[in-house]
Amino acid sequence: MGFMELSNVITAKLESGMSREEIFKKYVTAAPAEAAKYAYCIASIPAPTLRKQYLSTNALLSLLLVVYAVLTVLAELPINTSEPTIFIVIKTVLPLIFSYFSFCFHGGVYRLMGVWFLYDLLETLLLTGVPTGIAAFKLVVLFFVIMLSYLIARNVFPHLRVLGPKKDPSGNYYL
Repeated sequence: MGFMELSNVITAKLESGMSREEIFKKYVTAAPAEAAKYAYCIASIPAPTLRKQYLSTNALLSLLLVVYAVLTVLAELPINTSEPTIFIVIKTVLPLIFSYFSFCFHGGVYRLMGVWFLYDLLETLLLTGVPTGIAAFKLVVLFFVIMLSYLIARNVFPHLRVLGPKKDPSGNYYL
């Protein structure tokens, strides 16, 4: 079962009233080797109260990611086709992919998004600076994307790391 199917099944079980621990125990007894996968899927689903509380912040983040993708293309205009353009494509498509996952409120993407865009912020500051108004606006949007992604990751999904679920001192997964 893939992550998307598993997340949908776990979400349905959570809505039916099962606790996160019960769901985890059920799946781990069937396949103990995939405990990290199940813990990750369970921890990636936000609690309904937190989802409602951070819905507008998450919508703003998704919108800013789309704006950032558009600004990336505008900052690169005119595009010189004699030079490689793969990096422009990557820097345009990846925010749109992140926007989709943040729109779906998938917890595993927020810390990864923050790391990716922090790298992008450092790269932009060190290599290009702020030569135009579009670049300055892009930096402001980039800063807010990083701040919102870490805010949501820290407050809504506290049991996830950049890659994978967190464990308590005794080695059990936080759910």
